[in-house]
Amino acid sequence: MSSSSSSVVYEGWMVRYGRRKIGRSFIHTRYFVLETRLLSYYKRKPQHKMAKLPIKSLHIDGNCRVEDRGLKMHHGHMLYVLCVYNKREKHQRITMAAFNIQEALIWKEKIEMVIDEVLHGKP
Repeated sequence: MSSSSSSVVYEGWMVRYGRRKIGRSFIHTRYFVLETRLLSYYKRKPQHKMAKLPIKSLHIDGNCRVEDRGLKMHHGHMLYVLCVYNKREKHQRITMAAFNIQEALIWKEKIEMVIDEVLHGKP
């Protein structure tokens, strides 16, 4: 299994959603890239493969799940939140959000498709 076999399945701007220790939520616009075995996000859209290292990556395998966290309010904006995590290592997770439900559902569907392909042994 080589990393060169990885290809981009889906990519686009989404929002990184999280909570600070004092309970306030934060959002950061980030560029997400879903590959055949990897979900990563960057501050800016990567111009080419080796342009920049991602801020964070999550290896996608058969233990990954996409959890629908529903609608959250952030400073008057409705966000539709998804959490992608590894059920064996719950600290390995990426929480992402979209301003519209359609975009969030497309991401959920694409990530689940990648997990499904890993589970059923497709390269």
